[in-house]
Amino acid sequence: MEPSVQSLKGVDPDRIARTARASLYPKQVWYFLATFLALISACHLVSVLHLRWTRRNAPQSTDAPLRHGVSWRPGVYTLNVADFLLAAMYIGVLFTWTFINTTNTLGRKYDPKYWANRCGHIAGSQLPLMAALGMKNNFISFLTGVGFDKLQRLHRTAARVICVMLWVHGFGRVSTASWPPSSSLSGDQTQSWFKSGVMGASALTLLCFLSVRPLRSRNYEAFRYIHLVFALLTLVGSYVHASNSGNGSYVWPALFLWGLDRALRFARIVLLNSQLFQRSDRTVASDATVSVLSPHFLRILVDTPPYFRWRAGQCAYITIPGAYPTSATETHPFTIANAPHEADLTMSDEASLSGEPPKDTDPGAASEKASSEGGYASEGARHPRLMFILRVREGFTKRLLESALARSDGNGVNQHFKALVDGPYGSPPTVKGFQTVVFICGGSGVSFVLPLFLDLVQAARAKTNPRCTRVVFVWAIRDPNQITWIADALLGIHPAEAALGIDIDIRLHVTAAPEDTQSFESDRSSILTDPELASGTDLGTEKVDSTPKQRLLALPGVRLVQGRPDIKAILQTEIDAARGAVSISVCGTTELAQNVRRALSGGVARFVDVLRRGPSVSLHVEDFE
Repeated sequence: MEPSVQSLKGVDPDRIARTARASLYPKQVWYFLATFLALISACHLVSVLHLRWTRRNAPQSTDAPLRHGVSWRPGVYTLNVADFLLAAMYIGVLFTWTFINTTNTLGRKYDPKYWANRCGHIAGSQLPLMAALGMKNNFISFLTGVGFDKLQRLHRTAARVICVMLWVHGFGRVSTASWPPSSSLSGDQTQSWFKSGVMGASALTLLCFLSVRPLRSRNYEAFRYIHLVFALLTLVGSYVHASNSGNGSYVWPALFLWGLDRALRFARIVLLNSQLFQRSDRTVASDATVSVLSPHFLRILVDTPPYFRWRAGQCAYITIPGAYPTSATETHPFTIANAPHEADLTMSDEASLSGEPPKDTDPGAASEKASSEGGYASEGARHPRLMFILRVREGFTKRLLESALARSDGNGVNQHFKALVDGPYGSPPTVKGFQTVVFICGGSGVSFVLPLFLDLVQAARAKTNPRCTRVVFVWAIRDPNQITWIADALLGIHPAEAALGIDIDIRLHVTAAPEDTQSFESDRSSILTDPELASGTDLGTEKVDSTPKQRLLALPGVRLVQGRPDIKAILQTEIDAARGAVSISVCGTTELAQNVRRALSGGVARFVDVLRRGPSVSLHVEDFE
């Protein structure tokens, strides 16, 4: 029998097509994103293999350093425009797949019945990616070489795009019904799946507003707890909402990744700090020495946990229970300021902080003592230590400073705490394989640049980086006494400089007013005019000791400069003189990073110059978040 006219009125000719597309298009979006990640991963692998290959060969020279240019490498962020382009591409991909093929059989374009549910499906399918980008133990970082801290930006971008799509999905569903709501829609509002969907979208919306940098930075500890609660509400609400229509498989991987990251972090902390895994002479997790370098800077030395291995430029999360009432619940990432082979470089602890000569002035004894202590270990310690240099800001660092000062009645030079270490994390840039390497940092940014510098020198000693012939180290500081922080580490480099086969140029720029550095300049002048004083040797019948700071400034290749560094002039000189690839690593304030970017984009380096046999220039900027 032929169907009646009445029965044909209830047939929706678009239902099969839009249902099929709503199921297919989220998968196609993932195919596209997976292909993009595979391409970036392949480029990263080629870059790593290329750098390893070039390290085995002698430096190659061009006939003349006529031209130069900028080269992008995977995992290296040269300009913030890269973040913008990735965000624009991501938005374009999601909304393109949302609104294509949305014309119904009656010719109505952008029919909400086509794109409303599809938009929700695509948004839900992206929640696992959002969770993966926010993980500390990040497999995307491993594949692409981009550090987890850089992926945090993409994590926030993905969250904001998904937030918009969830509300577009909700608007589309509402527009397909009559408004004010019909009885059927009002009935839907009473259903748990509808409430859970509104809850998930609302939680993500509030989280996106609260995660903007000014609000996030104002009280980061409060933001961490808010993020934890709202992230759970978003994922749980989205899962309950999607499961009602049989699409829970889009969301549950996000919950799995979220839980997996925290489980791995917990397991890592237990393995690194549990008493079951400590050496026999260690009865507590880790001993930490907090030193007040100045009212604006702290230094933390933490006994290296067993099995802890790290690369130069990586960071670790630190928890210091007992520093103040809530410190046991707080964990913060800081860059490890010493290299893994710190035992090869000597550093005196308390004496170097005060600027006073060490009690033991015999170079051999000092070297033996430092080596036995692991280089950065304090007096009496037997194990290597992780070093962190912290700028005092609001929150954890300020409370830690106040706690150290309170324990010592206002002195606070060295205070001892217990600490838990989680790490290492991060994908630092590879500076080996370049002919010229330039390090530029300001203030506590030296904690990122210094270990890369020391690691590069160690590679030269081990003859594993034959291409490098020149290293420039530029550090901008306000107080000349800050040189004391790294003086011993740098002194460990120069005695073997001739054997290294590289030209080391250390420039220390003091940005304070000239009258603040007159006494320091006087000390420097006395050292420069008296070579014997610089080495701390016998002068007649009396042995004169000099501070590490004074001995460092007396070395050739070390310059103390009054005023801010002329970034453009420095880069112009080094790139013009380079006959091979140039690496530039920057860590400091936003202003310092912008000065480097402006110098390179303002004519110091041009991409087209690479085609004219000029050196390529690779730039890595480590931002302060």
